Amino acid sequence: MRYIEPHAHMVSRTTNDYQALIMAGCKAVCEPAFWAGFDRSSADGFYDYFRQVTEYEPRRAHRFNLPHYSWICINPKEAEDPVFAREVIDLIPKFLDKENVIGVGEIGLNKNSVNEVKIFEEQVQLAVDHNQLILIHTPHL
Repeated sequence: MRYIEPHAHMVSRTTNDYQALIMAGCKAVCEPAFWAGFDRSSADGFYDYFRQVTEYEPRRAHRFNLPHYSWICINPKEAEDPVFAREVIDLIPKFLDKENVIGVGEIGLNKNSVNEVKIFEEQVQLAVDHNQLILIHTPHL
């Protein structure tokens, strides 16, 4: 069977996982931006992360002839500080023209807070302004 993995956080996986995907028939993998398990303390941390999912992970996947695509955003879990979140949003356009970037995502809500809604709306507008697809994160209830 052939399939596309639509949602895999390969940055947190081993190289053996790429081999397992290939053996299972995977023809491409899509990696949405996600919360790293801790809150990043600077926009520079996001810049490095965006480079990791748009440059390093595609190279790793290429070793197995597996196309790797990325979504770029600030995850709703890190959107509670709107000033910080906007610094990250300002970085996103630098990555949207990369051939392996699908769009803006995984955006949405986590706790349905006012700040999350504001940052969600701003990222939707960013996607509209740059004619990008969006990937929605549904709230944890």
